[in-house]
Amino acid sequence: MKLLALLSSLVLVTPLFGQSPATEHHVSNRLPVQGAAREMAAERAPQGAVAHPRAVETVSPDANNWTLQATLSGAVIHDISFATPTVGYAAAELGQVWKTTDGGAHWTEIMNLGFPYYWFGVKAQSTKVVVISGFNDSAMQGIIRWSKDGGATWTSDIVLNADGWSYRIRRAKGKDWLVVDGLDLQAPNRAHYTTDGGATAGDWTSVVPDPNGGWFGNEFSLLSNLHARVAGITYCASLDLGADWTCRPSVDSVFDGAVFFTNDKDGWDGGGEISPNVEGWVHVTTDGGATWSGRTLDDPWPIREILFLSPKLGWAAGGNIYSNVGGIYFSSDGGQTWSLDLNSNGAEMDACDSAKTGKTFQVWCAGYNSSFNGVVYTVQGVLK
Repeated sequence: MKLLALLSSLVLVTPLFGQSPATEHHVSNRLPVQGAAREMAAERAPQGAVAHPRAVETVSPDANNWTLQATLSGAVIHDISFATPTVGYAAAELGQVWKTTDGGAHWTEIMNLGFPYYWFGVKAQSTKVVVISGFNDSAMQGIIRWSKDGGATWTSDIVLNADGWSYRIRRAKGKDWLVVDGLDLQAPNRAHYTTDGGATAGDWTSVVPDPNGGWFGNEFSLLSNLHARVAGITYCASLDLGADWTCRPSVDSVFDGAVFFTNDKDGWDGGGEISPNVEGWVHVTTDGGATWSGRTLDDPWPIREILFLSPKLGWAAGGNIYSNVGGIYFSSDGGQTWSLDLNSNGAEMDACDSAKTGKTFQVWCAGYNSSFNGVVYTVQGVLK
């Protein structure tokens, strides 16, 4: 499907507050990419000129050695999860799930349901136990499916939201899981949590994190102590797996998106827009979100995913296929400064995961290009 055709049936998704003639219409994203899209957007006060230097688009001479491992035909990848350094899974639009057993060098499509299925999340609890999350766009149902045999067979749809889209699913520990939705037609936003494994729809409890908010980005943070952070139109935190939430305005003056915490102090909040400007940003906290920095990264494409292996070493990935830009920025000082680690040649990087063996690590970042083909990049290194 041509990109112009995708834009023909946009429905605006905006918060229910704060609109006035003296505002600008800022668009974070248009999803899904393949099919009738909806804008994730907000009305914001005019931002004016950038008051600080923009990040460069030139790959640093000291960049890490990223390699393009694989191209997955027709796969608009929104999430990736590795159970071990060799076994991993990727979730994509149009009902696709892909699997690798050799560390990402080769991938096999193990599910292809086609429209109306869209998978936006995948989490490999082990090499055999895997869960995918997303939505049935025709029925407007947020759903998950489980596999206990490495993707050979799957459960039928487990409906979490009868009137919306579910995005990613993440596990805190044991049987504690959280799903955050990207769209709800009956509330500004919605999340779902379970403390007993989530094998059936009845195992899940649904909540509205922010009745005065709006959409959330695809990446959220969930720590093993059940502390969760989500962000989009507003920024919300939970200390009990999502049962109760405290919310505040977005960290950025426009809106947020990706959130990542390595512990209860060190965290990063990213976001970006594709209209009226194409740019992205990252903010840093070292006190658990009580206070946040200004933009420590202001770059030429939206930031969709953040991954830190320690409080100091990490990456911020993103892009925009509509303007053919994308890549990954690197920081070795906790996000205070950034350098371009990879130019992905126009691919929108949407998901990252990592695996560690001792002090050796491997990171994978996946996304998709304007031809709707998935790409998987990887880098290896040693934590110092």
